[in-house]
Amino acid sequence: MVDLHGRAHEQAVLDRLLVDVRCGYSRALVLRGDSGIGKTALLSYLAGQVPASRVISAVGVESESEITYASLQQICTPLLGYLDRLPAVQRAALATALGLSGGGSPGHLPTGLGVLGLLAEAAVDEPLVCVVDDVQWIDRMSAAILAFVARRLDTESVALVFAISSFASALAPPNAEFLSGLPELRVDRLRDEDARALLDQLLPGSVSARVRDGIVARARGNPLALMVLSRRENSF
Repeated sequence: MVDLHGRAHEQAVLDRLLVDVRCGYSRALVLRGDSGIGKTALLSYLAGQVPASRVISAVGVESESEITYASLQQICTPLLGYLDRLPAVQRAALATALGLSGGGSPGHLPTGLGVLGLLAEAAVDEPLVCVVDDVQWIDRMSAAILAFVARRLDTESVALVFAISSFASALAPPNAEFLSGLPELRVDRLRDEDARALLDQLLPGSVSARVRDGIVARARGNPLALMVLSRRENSF
């Protein structure tokens, strides 16, 4: 496993979030940064601080971005054992959204409240961490519902943490508008010294300083770029 380098501040923010959740509060947070900058690694760090049974996750996939409620299904399926605890209207709406029963449109409000209730019920005994990666590729209805839930979390002992990638163009990434106003943590490029420390781990052994400096310069502080370039070097 590759260690995190240069992310002490981000790790401290996530650690404080977990302290709050363990004290009975709920917290929402958006990790925002370039593709490959390390948001997924930070989500993994957060998930690794709690028992695996208390983590639920969803990952956006571009090919599923047009399938309504696809990402909501990833979040809610592990928690279906709590479905019967919800009020009838919320239970019916959520069951319809997840394809567990037939019917027309389940309605945004009862579905959102149903997801909120499901998370709250699951966190009654122990805190629950919910991570949603690659928000730019999740379906819009799931994005809207999860953002709705994030704004209404209070004292349920739930952490709901999103990661969304910025694009090279000036256009906002898909679904970015749903996360507007939520607390954010910007994930920036690594400093050169941290990039070199990561590269030293990726390229152990005798590689010249010139080659290492070249890789660091080309990667421009992006951890994924460092990994790709180091693999190419190792393949020679």
